[in-house]
Amino acid sequence: MPDNGNEIGMTVEVEPVESDSELEEPTVVKADTASENQATSWVAVVILLLIAIFDVSVLMIPIPIAPEFVEERLKLSGPHVGVAVGLISSAYHLGNSISSAMMGDISDVHGRKPVILLGLVTSCVCVVLYPLSTTLWMAVGNRFVCGFLSANIAMTRSCLSDLSRTWDTERRNMVFGYLGAAWGLARFFSSAFVGFTSGIMLPFLPFAADNPFVFPCFASGCLVLLTMITAALFLPETLPPRGASTNAEDAPRTRFQGTSMLGRLRDLNRFGGRALVKLLILHMIHQGLNGGIITCFVLLLALSDEEGGYGMSANAVGMVFAFYGVVGMLFQMFCYGPLCRTFGIRKSYALGTFLLGVGSMCLLLGTELVSLSDVNSIRMGIVMACTIPQAIGFMCGLPVLIALLANASPEELMGLTQGTAQSTGSFFRMLGPLVFGTFFSYSLSGTGPWCTFSIFCACYFIMTLSTCNLPGWLEHPWKVSLSTD
Repeated sequence: MPDNGNEIGMTVEVEPVESDSELEEPTVVKADTASENQATSWVAVVILLLIAIFDVSVLMIPIPIAPEFVEERLKLSGPHVGVAVGLISSAYHLGNSISSAMMGDISDVHGRKPVILLGLVTSCVCVVLYPLSTTLWMAVGNRFVCGFLSANIAMTRSCLSDLSRTWDTERRNMVFGYLGAAWGLARFFSSAFVGFTSGIMLPFLPFAADNPFVFPCFASGCLVLLTMITAALFLPETLPPRGASTNAEDAPRTRFQGTSMLGRLRDLNRFGGRALVKLLILHMIHQGLNGGIITCFVLLLALSDEEGGYGMSANAVGMVFAFYGVVGMLFQMFCYGPLCRTFGIRKSYALGTFLLGVGSMCLLLGTELVSLSDVNSIRMGIVMACTIPQAIGFMCGLPVLIALLANASPEELMGLTQGTAQSTGSFFRMLGPLVFGTFFSYSLSGTGPWCTFSIFCACYFIMTLSTCNLPGWLEHPWKVSLSTD
């Protein structure tokens, strides 16, 4: 009996130890795993924001120098300048509109990272070659190829949506606010960089010795190359494994019946419903208006005083856009979060479109104010003050609309949703500069710039009214929204 008692005693002594061990170990592992996952997520967010900054810089750098580049390098003049600037600005978005939905669908199957790396390689090569263009069609072809093979705007949105799917609403909205701030920083960086470096010659390069546009583009290409190396080494794949779900109640991936891209687009319409379709249409129109007004703003800044413009050089235009970017970035950093938290993202988007309409008229009224002074510093101050509503509207408009799109999309079709948004948006972003740039140039002999900017104002106000009946569930991610409806 003592032996049996001893055996029983040993058993009793061992069981609590094993039980305690079993209770303690999983707790420690879970805490470590959660901490590690959170750290990995924020590293990925930082890398994605860097990708957004330098990829948008590649998109923006040719814009401030476009009028002078067309006149000096491509040897065009008169009304042809506005048409050429519109074509160059539109070519990138034409390429993007053709490929982004396809790239998004590929990323839903094969992962986001390969598509991102392809886009960075393309951006690096194209921005370096762009200032070497000697004809309009070389410049247009360069921008088209860059847009066709780079879907990183859609991919950064998709990756951020993947990473923030299980986060609380406030943190999720803030991530998209950071993306808007990154775009603002990109505008500041690219415009200021062009403003300070345009005209720097590189005499040790025979093909660039007399080309004042090479240095800013070459330097930008080097930064994109560094970003590509960083992404290749440290960016994790954010696409959830096929069949994986973010929580136990999620339906499996197999609920989507489409195997081809067309079938998956049908799934997009079936599961996203009217809200997603309406947001895609709003995004498409918004992109067209934004592309058009940026092009016309550049033309207005470069237009002489006698013709109703601001009469600025390429360096001065770069400085104006730098200020424009700083205002947008500061708004995103300090005001975006409290605004979305107080009013929600639907009303925040309505405010953004309203400010874009007001800002369109401010840009126009500024031309009358600068004519009252010949002091350059006062004129520059007036121009910068007139850009503030437009800059805030830009940062409170499209980034918020992207957050709404992310909330309206099923997780498994996020890449296709963002790719479709980018494709349709890029098509209109292509049409915007082309149509409005041409209209601006040919209307100068009649109404001047007033007619063009009045159209922008009216369109943005219509966009504001169109947001009134967006459903309340768009304030939260798709699956959470459906469960709370």
